Amino acid sequence: MQSEKQTIIHSSLGSVFSVFSEDELKKITDNKSRSIAISGKINNPGIMDVPKGATLAEIIALAGGLLNDSGFKAAQLGIPFGGFLTVDSLSKELDFSLFDKGTSKNIIILSQEDCIVQYAKFYIDYLIGKMHEGALEEYEVARKEIIRIWKLLDRISKGRSNMRDIYLLRRLASAIKEKVNQTHNIMEEIIDKFYEEIEEHIEEHRCYTSQCNHLVKLTITSKCIGCGACKRACPVDCIVGEAKKQHYIDYNRCTHCGQCIVACPVNAITAGDNTFRFLRDLATPNKTVITQMAPAVRVAIGEAFGFEPGTNVENKISAGLRKLGVEYVFDTTWAADLTIMEEAAELQERLEKHLAGDKDVKLPILTSCCPAWVKFIEQNYADMLDVPSSAKSPMQMFATVAKDLWGREHGLERDQITSVAIMPCIAKKYEASRPEFSRGLNYDVDYVITTRELIKIFEDSGIDLNNIEDEAIDQVLGEYTGAGVIFGRTGGVIEAATRTAVEKMTGERVDVIEFEVLRGWESFRACELKVGDLNLRIGITYGLKEAGKMLDKIRSGEEFFHAIEIMACTCGCVGGGGQPKARKRMETLQKRAEGLNAIDKSLPIRRSYENKSVLAIYDKYLDYPLSHKAHELLHTKYFVKLKK
Repeated sequence: MQSEKQTIIHSSLGSVFSVFSEDELKKITDNKSRSIAISGKINNPGIMDVPKGATLAEIIALAGGLLNDSGFKAAQLGIPFGGFLTVDSLSKELDFSLFDKGTSKNIIILSQEDCIVQYAKFYIDYLIGKMHEGALEEYEVARKEIIRIWKLLDRISKGRSNMRDIYLLRRLASAIKEKVNQTHNIMEEIIDKFYEEIEEHIEEHRCYTSQCNHLVKLTITSKCIGCGACKRACPVDCIVGEAKKQHYIDYNRCTHCGQCIVACPVNAITAGDNTFRFLRDLATPNKTVITQMAPAVRVAIGEAFGFEPGTNVENKISAGLRKLGVEYVFDTTWAADLTIMEEAAELQERLEKHLAGDKDVKLPILTSCCPAWVKFIEQNYADMLDVPSSAKSPMQMFATVAKDLWGREHGLERDQITSVAIMPCIAKKYEASRPEFSRGLNYDVDYVITTRELIKIFEDSGIDLNNIEDEAIDQVLGEYTGAGVIFGRTGGVIEAATRTAVEKMTGERVDVIEFEVLRGWESFRACELKVGDLNLRIGITYGLKEAGKMLDKIRSGEEFFHAIEIMACTCGCVGGGGQPKARKRMETLQKRAEGLNAIDKSLPIRRSYENKSVLAIYDKYLDYPLSHKAHELLHTKYFVKLKK
């Protein structure tokens, strides 16, 4: 379902004009007036009248000043590009002759919180979008060079570049300037004024603003008060530091689980924030932005708007996303059912071989949906990498299907789709940047927005989930079963898998599929599940310390399980590092989990293999679970992570 975008999208990280008609802007800011449109890193974006003699600094002050008092970086004049004004222009009167004739008068303010590489990508994206619309015809002669610049900037932003690319950018910029007869060229001026920042991206694989998600690690910032809360919360002991002094993260051991972020009382730890990139993508013409939403998000986000923990507000989230301008609102839970089809088939295959006496079959089978524990086993248990299920996580399965199958049906190339995942989990940001989940430089998930980040976007945009009418999630990739939704709580993944695997193995329908023996709040649980002649021993754990204990017992032969579920976060995804923080933490997490159980119980279909839209994907594209086609699209490999 498509939606009209807002005129202006504002957030605590800045503002962008959305599909604000160029004709409308031209009327408002015609050559006879002193009206300008101003946006970017300012507190009060919009249309303003500039007094005669006003300096750039005074104009910024009239627009409410810089967001977060973050320091001025540059002001871009006009789209198409009319040049940058930098710090030495702050005290000078704004020269209206700098605006190109025949275009709207707008200023975009950049602060020190802006990544110049991401800004350049946004500008080129916007330019290409306008050209697709049939506007800016004079740029058509340089289309090839403009697209090449975008590809080079994309490489730089993903840490896959070298210094020769700056030389190529210069050559392309010069060619465009000559072909289009430009007075100012954005790449020429960016290279001239911000060379060191580009060089840092290339040589150090570092984005100091944390806006290039492929270059971002969990970072403890200078806000740290040295209280040690993060150190105590870290399940892999990767945080070091003295009391009352700034702490640091050992990246050889970090699994990106984000529990340190949950524990930090002063918000001193960041995993990067893709909010502003999201808003810019929503504002870019001819860009198809799609979202997927994880199960645990819908029972937690409402807390910020006064709902009880566990309240299902998925249709309000859907309405809010459409109001922002998201074209298609989908649901990761649909892909959780797809994941179960593959994991349950894998479980069934291994169990049948084991029961037939095959001594070589690898048991237990480990669920593979949590990226933090996947990284944990890659770093610490290299000898056990053939044990986890090879099925991708639901987030990655969804994104693969969306870009490679759904997009093709809608006549969209991969690079025309911006795939955004709304997740309860910090480690999903890391997972989205793993190169095996990409085709070349085009990643299946372009970036991740956490529950907390979406709350802030809604609040800044004036979207109150209390006062918004429900809108259903798009059903093409949105229909889900009860089995899919319980993925969000501890024990849910293995319960969903056994619902399908047990019925497929026995050939009998199980009337009571709430496997209570698999449910509970203990962080280490050994369960005996008896269904007919089957007697399965299943291990469930959350928290990586407990996961390590379980894996050590399996490795030594002290314990045997047929299947295991491991989640890094407390109580599973409901306690993810990107979820809203809660004072009565365990009570709140249990309410969120019970909210998912309630959704499961209320649904008419509760087994993944009965999801008709999932079965349709197999009929049309994949044949059957574990087929060659399914392996090519829906499965992955694991890699030994050597400690440096």
